Amino acid sequence: TEIYTLSLHDALPICTNAAVLTGQVTLASGASLSAVAALSAGQSTLLQFTDNLTPVAPGNARFVIANSADAPALVAKLKQVDVKNPKTFTVTASPDAQASVTVRAGIYLVQVYEAGNTTVLTSEQIDLSNQSVTFAYAAGVASNDSVSLIDRVVKDVF
Repeated sequence: TEIYTLSLHDALPICTNAAVLTGQVTLASGASLSAVAALSAGQSTLLQFTDNLTPVAPGNARFVIANSADAPALVAKLKQVDVKNPKTFTVTASPDAQASVTVRAGIYLVQVYEAGNTTVLTSEQIDLSNQSVTFAYAAGVASNDSVSLIDRVVKDVF
């Protein structure tokens, strides 16, 4: 057995590149906030979203789409999977904004479109757990169909 001691200097080389993005996020006491580094009209920007963590009723889940993509309004269509009579829910998020919908807990196929367009930019199956909030951050550029979702789940929101 050999023991090596490494300093932070040994482990992480010093970055000499200019900052791609600078910004500041202020979090008030008791607040929940997401900060997303994104592109807007080709320029880097820091977006801030206030997270809605109000209680979710038993049997339900909340889906939040945050439009942090370089895109106009995005529409997320959620269709229930593995149920006899699947329901579809739609939520639209303006640029640099978020929108939410409360649905029955379960598995959903989520498809994201540019508002006014029928081309699917991204699609994924997602498990919306009982009394949870799922934040889906749309990232990428809509004009070249490179939008994807980055999900963050907060469980036991009651």
